[in-house]
Amino acid sequence: MIQPLPAGRTRLIGPYQLLGLLGAGGMGEVYLARPVDGPQAPGPVLVALKTVRPDLDLDDGFRVRFRREIAAAEAVRSPHTAALVGGDASGRLPWLATEYVPGPSLAEAVARGGPLPEPAVRALGAGLALALADMHAVRVLHRDLKPGNVLLGPDGPKVIDFGIAQAFDATQLTRTGVVVGSPGYISPEHVNGSRALVPASDVFCLGAVLAFAATGHGPFDDSDMAAVIFRIARGESELSRVPPTLRPVIEACLRTDPAARPAPGRLAELLLPRRPAPGAFPWTDAVREQLAAHAAAAGAWARAAAPAPAAPPLPPHHPAFARTPVVPVAVPGDRKGGGGRLRLGLAALATAACVALGAVLLPGLLSGDDGQDGTGGAARPTASASGAVSTEGAGQVVFPHADPGRTGDFGAVAADVSARPEGWRAWHAQVDDGRVECVYAGASLVCAGPRRITALAAADGKRLWRGARTDSGPTSVAAVLDGTVYAFEGGALVARGLSEGAEKWREPLPDGVAVADSVQSGDTLYYATKARGSGTGRLVARRLTGDHDRVWDKEWRDTSETAELLLDDGRLVAAGDAVTVLKASDGTRVSAAGTRCRTPVLKGGQLLCPGPDGLTVVDVTSLGKRRTLLPGVDIAFRPALAADGTVVVGGTDRVYGVDLGSGETRWATCACEESMAQWGAPYVVGDRAMIVQDYGPTVVPLASEGEVEPRGAAEIKGWPGPAVDDYPDPASVSVLARGDTVLASFENGTVLSAYAP
Repeated sequence: MIQPLPAGRTRLIGPYQLLGLLGAGGMGEVYLARPVDGPQAPGPVLVALKTVRPDLDLDDGFRVRFRREIAAAEAVRSPHTAALVGGDASGRLPWLATEYVPGPSLAEAVARGGPLPEPAVRALGAGLALALADMHAVRVLHRDLKPGNVLLGPDGPKVIDFGIAQAFDATQLTRTGVVVGSPGYISPEHVNGSRALVPASDVFCLGAVLAFAATGHGPFDDSDMAAVIFRIARGESELSRVPPTLRPVIEACLRTDPAARPAPGRLAELLLPRRPAPGAFPWTDAVREQLAAHAAAAGAWARAAAPAPAAPPLPPHHPAFARTPVVPVAVPGDRKGGGGRLRLGLAALATAACVALGAVLLPGLLSGDDGQDGTGGAARPTASASGAVSTEGAGQVVFPHADPGRTGDFGAVAADVSARPEGWRAWHAQVDDGRVECVYAGASLVCAGPRRITALAAADGKRLWRGARTDSGPTSVAAVLDGTVYAFEGGALVARGLSEGAEKWREPLPDGVAVADSVQSGDTLYYATKARGSGTGRLVARRLTGDHDRVWDKEWRDTSETAELLLDDGRLVAAGDAVTVLKASDGTRVSAAGTRCRTPVLKGGQLLCPGPDGLTVVDVTSLGKRRTLLPGVDIAFRPALAADGTVVVGGTDRVYGVDLGSGETRWATCACEESMAQWGAPYVVGDRAMIVQDYGPTVVPLASEGEVEPRGAAEIKGWPGPAVDDYPDPASVSVLARGDTVLASFENGTVLSAYAP
């Protein structure tokens, strides 16, 4: 995620104006930047500029290592690597700049869109093999080839990050025995120490990368890191899911004897025996969608950037290296260039990954597995038109099912990379010993479990605080407002500080009373209570500000154990085995009926009630039936209602997109051989429907028409959480979407955050 510049940060480094922060770590920072001289300056319009924190004391060894990185990147001139624009290791703040081209890393692309088909893997591998050939030709080893260091561009892959690259004959600056590279994508020689590395070591890493591209998993994946290293050293790869015609090539790369591995040039021939005809690179539609999104976002940042700051004349700049400029490219939206130049500019705005400094040269500079972790070429934040989030001092608040009407539409913010938590990377964590449900609250997640409330950092899942353990029933997060979390825990409504979890106040519930559900609207909390073992309860409205007084309190009857509250357009609906509608302002009853309505959706005066014979649309004022959508279809889960009026409905063997106004089916997709037990509730994430499956989410564009095929679910590390016969009931998975990421929590207390598909 591109962030504003830190307070007090200089806006000029070398000949570049800093525009936004791409990433930061313990020692360094990477910025989106442009030449001070503006678009008329030679070279690319945008660059990714890497530098170090200004408060660090830099010793000579540090500068030597930084200079080596510049030299390694400068030496490699290949269409398959990210081009270096310039760099200086001798100044007060060492820096290097590469082209900035929007495009996902291989790690991100597979996480979102699933494994690549064999033709794409072969073309990808051939491009990467040629990149290694070009590197080895100038006597440079990469030493850290992994999915996060491979960018997918419109014309093919690019290798990035020379942070731990080294010339064949360089003097050793790392400690003997130190393992360089990234676990899971290192060679047996890496395990033996950096002195043992040879060009064939990069080929081994490439084989592991291709296995990942073809299957979504590394060939040595294991939950135990020691087991990963052991399997690499023994050559015990898992390639059963690699296509049979591709498997022999990858097996050749993964031979334990370096001398037995193919040279990069030969490997390119094995992957693509015939030179491909000119034309577009064989990326999947899912990858092309990501490329288009990155290109559009990069253009938005370039157009929105403020002019270069007024500054005294700069002293003559003599960088340690300045490469011959590449052809300037047009920024999207720049009317100076014609249409053809504009398209070329979108394709050539250099690497969408900031070039992260490596683990050996600059340990800990940037967190995250890929060279563009959290950058994504994001556009500047914009307000969402959806009710999925509320924006306040604490940041965006996102509840399960998206909004008080439980439409499941998380709005534009769900697909907006700029809404991703700063420093985010995919993670999973064990939060409690039973089912948890989380709420986004700015940079935090507040999760309710069976016995306590726990807050996590949304960026990495680290625990921030947790409340006291309670044995009086499950907890629930009811509201977040002005830096305060309101939760039902320990038989009381408790207010806690969002940042530290300190208790501010509590109000006990009556003895023998449990909370059935709650919903927040602004500074008012509505909740339903029921006496245990009784069908009688209370519907309560309470202010969260001022003296926290009750606004109103009404009797309520419903025999359901899972009654829900929904709120829209001034109407509060309690739905379960019966439906009760009240005015939210004063609790006046509008209507009531003994109609059963489980897992409903409320929007625009209409209540959508799924059932075994279709989706019943009910007028919320009269509770009269308007019509039935998909009659005869058994609907097991809550539908999702998009802002464009598309209702996404999961049937027994198909998922449907239905026009709420006309009742016509816009599209339908088959669940194929999967049974309904393996499908869960649908949601709306930006312009696509996302349906939870037992092994991950799958997506369908909302604009689809007719019979469509869903995009295959990406297998996400940590999914499926608790499993029965290795897979969970997807109905038990709680989902949130924000910043083009998906957060899922499971029945065993596991919570994970991953790229949205």
